[in-house]
Amino acid sequence: MVQKVIQYGNSLAVILSRKSAASVGIEAGTLVETTVQGGRIVVQPVEVVPKLSPENQQFVDRLYQKRRRVFDALGE
Repeated sequence: MVQKVIQYGNSLAVILSRKSAASVGIEAGTLVETTVQGGRIVVQPVEVVPKLSPENQQFVDRLYQKRRRVFDALGE
């Protein structure tokens, strides 16, 4: 499919067909990564794993230690 590159603010954009996007798991709101490989622009979806702030991680760690037996029982 041939498509025209359009101006989008100070950037450039290409519209993806719904069928092409869906075939690789891209839908509205999907975060994508763009890279240049061998003279081609590659667009692929990325999975974002939320990262806790140090304070929240400490809270989770304390909660886990306090309720370890409960979490272990749930895991069985």
